[in-house]
Amino acid sequence: MTPMTPVSPARPSALLQVLLVEDDPLIAHTLGMGLRFEGFSLTPAASIKEAHEQLARHDFDVMLLDIGLPDGDGISLCRKLRQSHPGTAILIISALSDEHTVVTAFDVGADDYMRKPFGLQELSTRMRRQHLLRQTETRQRNSIAFGRIQMDRGRRTVSIAGTALQLGKKEFDVLFLLVQAGGDTITRQQILAQFDGDSAIYDRTIDSHLSHLRRKLKDAGADERIVAIYGVGYKLELAGSTL
Repeated sequence: MTPMTPVSPARPSALLQVLLVEDDPLIAHTLGMGLRFEGFSLTPAASIKEAHEQLARHDFDVMLLDIGLPDGDGISLCRKLRQSHPGTAILIISALSDEHTVVTAFDVGADDYMRKPFGLQELSTRMRRQHLLRQTETRQRNSIAFGRIQMDRGRRTVSIAGTALQLGKKEFDVLFLLVQAGGDTITRQQILAQFDGDSAIYDRTIDSHLSHLRRKLKDAGADERIVAIYGVGYKLELAGSTL
C-alpha cells in the first residue's frame, strides 16, 4: 500500500472512533493521517495484544483489522470481537485476495473486506456505510414491542401508546424479557438467570418486581397484563384475550 494523498476536504460528519490494527508502521502512519483528514478519530494498535488493551479503555464505532499480525491474525481477532462487540463495524484490510480468505472473513463476522492497495475515499465511504448499517441493526435488535408497549434496551426506555413509563432497572429487565417473549411463557428460572450474579435478586423478590410492574402498567392505562401460568411462569397478555 503506497502513501495516500487526501484529495478532498474533511467532511463535517460525526467524529467516528476508529481502531486501526495494523503492524506495518508506514501503512499505519499513512492511513492514520488520511483518515484523520477525512474526519475520523483514529487509535492505532500494532498487534492483537495492543488491540485488546485499547478495547479495554475505549469504545469504537469502526475497527480496521489487518490479517497478518505479529501475535496472531485478523480473522481470529474478528471472530472474537464480533461476539463481544456486536454493534461495532469491522472491516478487514489485507493484501490477501484469495477467495477462501475473503469468504472466511465474512463467515466469522466481518462487515466488509478491503484489498490493499485501496483508495482512501472508498475506504471512508465503506466505513461510514457499515457503521450506519450496524447502528440500524442494533436499534432494531434493541427495539421491541408487544401490543402498545414499546421498549428500547439500548436507551432503556419504555412507553405505552407513546407515553413514557418510568421503571426501575430490575423492573425494566423483567418487562423486557416478557415483551421479548411475545406472549409466550417465561419461567421463573429464566428471570433469575437474567440477574445471575446479582445478590440483590432472589426467587422471592420476583413476585415483588412483578407486582410493581402490574401496578405501573395498570396506572399507565395499558391493555397488556402480566399473567401467572401456574407451575410454569409468567406471560404478557392483551386485555380481553383468553388463556
